Amino acid sequence: MPEQKKYPEPVEALLLILAVFAFFIVLTLLISLLSGAGLQSPGSVSESSRYIVLFGSSLFLIIPLYYAHIKKYPVKKVFRFKAVSWRVVVLSLVIGISVGVLSDELDRIINLFFPVPAWITEITRPLIVKSDLDWLWIIAGAVLITGFAEEALFRGFLQTSLENKGNVNRAVVLSSLTWTLIHSNPYWAISIFITGIIFGYLSWRSESILPSFIAHGSNNFLAILFINLDASEMQHVQSWYEMGAHVSPAVLLISAFLLVWAIRKMSALYQNPQN
Repeated sequence: MPEQKKYPEPVEALLLILAVFAFFIVLTLLISLLSGAGLQSPGSVSESSRYIVLFGSSLFLIIPLYYAHIKKYPVKKVFRFKAVSWRVVVLSLVIGISVGVLSDELDRIINLFFPVPAWITEITRPLIVKSDLDWLWIIAGAVLITGFAEEALFRGFLQTSLENKGNVNRAVVLSSLTWTLIHSNPYWAISIFITGIIFGYLSWRSESILPSFIAHGSNNFLAILFINLDASEMQHVQSWYEMGAHVSPAVLLISAFLLVWAIRKMSALYQNPQN
């Protein structure tokens, strides 16, 4: 009797990701058409598809979990569901916020050479808060569900299948590249790819998706916060956060220092197997 496989093959994992992504796109288009949004403006499409944008990413967790159950893969190992210490949680928060700031500046630099078109801005419309209840929906969907589902799929299911072939560096790079391509956004591709490398390292080092999920979620929350600052609040933030059209050099230096410090600290923690 053949031995039961413990991890999916890389091609198998990739095909599942493509299938889930295709299903997500078809579902989004179908709901938009059924609601009549396809006949309206792009802004209306975004509003009518809001909950699909916020909660549709749960498919990136639900379908692979069901698939792993059918294939009898050890779910905790394949998806890296493993607890971490409170110190790792704090360090992951620092990494997520630092990465968010540095990515913001990188996107600003890229925008100087390749201005972001209006349709890219439309992508953020579902993340605009109009009521207190919206904060609950957006944080639940865009921060918690999206962050956890994407980390479980890309840094768990896909990356563990690649690591099982023996080359960690290649596994981290390929999982980040796949994550970048799935986002289908050429204007943010560089920052998404670099961020994915960092998240992949955290997942590999800790053997858990919790650090990358915490970093991912805090990064998303920071972006949502900036999207929803009103004019007066934005002026206050700009006074210390920005210098002209760029992030303040002081803020960038502090963020870079904290990022390196937190990654080194986490690496030192995992020199001890108990962490």
